Amino acid sequence: MTRVTTSKDVAKAAGVSQPTVSRALAGHPQVSPATRERVRKAAQELGYVPQESGRVLRSRRTRRIAVVSSPDDLLNPFHPQLIVPLHQALTAAGYRTTLLAETEDAAVLAQLTDGSVDGVVLTATDTGSAVPRHLAASGVPHVLVNRLVPEEGHPSCVADNRQGAADIAALVAGLGHTEVALVLGPRRLSTSLDREAGFRSVLASGRSVRTRVLRGGHDHATGVAAAQSLLDTAHRPTAILCASDEIALGVLHEARLRGVAVPGELTVTGFDDIPMAGWEPYALTTVRHDAGRMAAEAVRLLLSQLSPDADGAAPESVVLHADVVLRGTHAPPAP
Repeated sequence: MTRVTTSKDVAKAAGVSQPTVSRALAGHPQVSPATRERVRKAAQELGYVPQESGRVLRSRRTRRIAVVSSPDDLLNPFHPQLIVPLHQALTAAGYRTTLLAETEDAAVLAQLTDGSVDGVVLTATDTGSAVPRHLAASGVPHVLVNRLVPEEGHPSCVADNRQGAADIAALVAGLGHTEVALVLGPRRLSTSLDREAGFRSVLASGRSVRTRVLRGGHDHATGVAAAQSLLDTAHRPTAILCASDEIALGVLHEARLRGVAVPGELTVTGFDDIPMAGWEPYALTTVRHDAGRMAAEAVRLLLSQLSPDADGAAPESVVLHADVVLRGTHAPPAP
């Protein structure tokens, strides 16, 4: 009978203790990179396969984190800027990532509360979702990132969407625009609601600005449809403030098809600073928030709940500053 290689064999070959082998192969942060590599190499040479089920039963930990998104968000170019650093930060902490893209709360909860994951990162939560509440009631560590829900008591990390929207609205108002359109996302998303509030806080404060509002998704098609509607009116706006870069790129696309000069005849702004916004053909003036830092803060908040020393302190909420990025799609209104 062929002898099965054990962790003791790996420990002997690597010159470490048996517990160090387990910690190294689980990616434990207290094991140095050099030791981790030595153990990994020894395990590979000996053909050692860790017994995952036994480790989970002993520790009651799976070392898996679920990142919950949605099909619509996975199509948004901003989302990879968030998912990739989330995965990297969790991997560095010794956790594996499971990506879920579900549309129904019941389907999500069934996979999050069965003990198969140690914690949950929620990246696409609607304001009406019951998932955070049920996770809290079930004692499942979780964190909201890039989204908020009305009820308190959930750790979260978001950009200051109101501040960013207010700053770019102030830029446009300061240029002298009095005919302004807002193209907004769905009301069910906290990002949409906060950005709308930020726009309105400036445009409605002591200036004779005529504001028109259109709503849709945070996508290119919404921008195209909005531009078709707005640019066909007798008194078309001189500036269009968009709640996402995808919307803004749709507006730019339609404006160029109609021969409307941007920014000579029309100012267009976005939000998120996705990679395409900085491409030379677009050079979109927009609002940037640091998705990498948002991911790092979210992982920190989640790991603090998973720590053996977690003290049950009040959930922490982190709000990150957003910055206006000045490029080439803003100018004073034409005479």
